[in-house]
Amino acid sequence: MTDAERLAIESQLRAERICAKKVQVYMSASQDSAVQAILQQMAEKGQHHISILNNMLHNADFYSELTQH
Repeated sequence: MTDAERLAIESQLRAERICAKKVQVYMSASQDSAVQAILQQMAEKGQHHISILNNMLHNADFYSELTQH
């Protein structure tokens, strides 16, 4: 993975984490169960995105270690 790719993934990861925090705040503030359900779906998708991005970084580090030895 190039440095530019790593930086792009890290940037996206930060954005996803900010989004996840905002969704949690909105869920706490909402009194509407329909809105809360939509926000819950958004939170789950956001956590999935975070997992994917973390896996990409982890796998790149693992692959990099293998190729350096």
